[in-house]
Amino acid sequence: MTSRPFPSLASRLKAALLARLDPGLAIPVEAEKNAGILSRSLNFLTTAILGLLEPLSVAYGNGVAIRNWLYETGRLKTYRPPCPTVCVGNITAGGTGKTPAVILVCQLLREMGRRPALLSRGYGRRERAVRVLTAAELEALGPRQALARFGDEVLTIASHMPDLPIVVSQNRAAAARAACDRFAPDVLVMDDGFGHLRLQRDLDILMFDARSPFANGRLLPRGLLREPVWAIQRAKVAIVSRTDQCTPDQLAATDEAIRLHNPDITLIHSVHRPTGLRRVSDQQLLLLSHLSAKKVLAVCGIARPNSFFATLSELGAVVTGVPFADHHIFTKREVERLVARRQSGGFDFMVTTEKDVPRLLNLSRDEAQKVFALVVQLELIDNGAERLGKSLEHAIKR
Repeated sequence: MTSRPFPSLASRLKAALLARLDPGLAIPVEAEKNAGILSRSLNFLTTAILGLLEPLSVAYGNGVAIRNWLYETGRLKTYRPPCPTVCVGNITAGGTGKTPAVILVCQLLREMGRRPALLSRGYGRRERAVRVLTAAELEALGPRQALARFGDEVLTIASHMPDLPIVVSQNRAAAARAACDRFAPDVLVMDDGFGHLRLQRDLDILMFDARSPFANGRLLPRGLLREPVWAIQRAKVAIVSRTDQCTPDQLAATDEAIRLHNPDITLIHSVHRPTGLRRVSDQQLLLLSHLSAKKVLAVCGIARPNSFFATLSELGAVVTGVPFADHHIFTKREVERLVARRQSGGFDFMVTTEKDVPRLLNLSRDEAQKVFALVVQLELIDNGAERLGKSLEHAIKR
């Protein structure tokens, strides 16, 4: 597997910083003749930058503590929706595979006979208005307008559950009111809202990456923690993802670290299981065997590109990885370069993630026939689905 070289020192410095924040975020770069000198220089620069960020991290932590205290003491008002609310979130800044977990929770609620509606902030959207996404509205919007209005994560969820009512706003209380007024759901699911304390919830589900549950253990911006690890005590369920990508000892250490801060939490192990390839041009689903021995150009703008590239390799593909920044919106020029690289490099086709598809805005209809999205679902193991179902039932019985 090869990777896209970084042409500038700035890009290499960014890769080095990501690796220091969390090794799982490391982006591969090509070796150079003066690798020793470059490595020492990057190490010096990253250490200096992280040192400068330390005071900001302390200030951020103090701000979080004060805000939480204000909510706990009632000095900041909260909103209780008329129906039960379930939150699926992270304690770190992304990279845990939360979107498939949100889809799974909504599907489980449907199987229980419930009528869920989803609340999302619509990460990456370009407007602040409260927006309601329905199948009819999504069909009427063009790809560019839909991305700007709802964000890639929401569009990914809608592609799996097109009839799921979705309301998008950074103000989750406003989104909850809109959802209840418009759809009369009997349960709300809040996506990525663990730290959004204004909206009361009945169940908090936290996602953790088995290989690196707390990243480097530091708060933003010195690390990737959104809150101190003791905030885990607010959650009732922890879903540990990518358990198949770590050793049994690593998994045991992750479980122990989570239980250290919340001994009563329900721990559920999971894996991200590829289920097929979806052709972008016509949404046709192909078997994973279509990847076997194929030379593919793997393109993604996600938090952990190496996991995506490794998965394709494990499925038998000969992979050349091209990583971009998380939630990257591909320009027309970038798409043209990727298409030219696929054609000139003798690649059978291009493979991307489902979250990247809405951001490939400038892909022609003809070229879309050579682009596939890897379809992945979250699979709960060791009776995890049953235990999550019981937690959901207990939380929403009011």
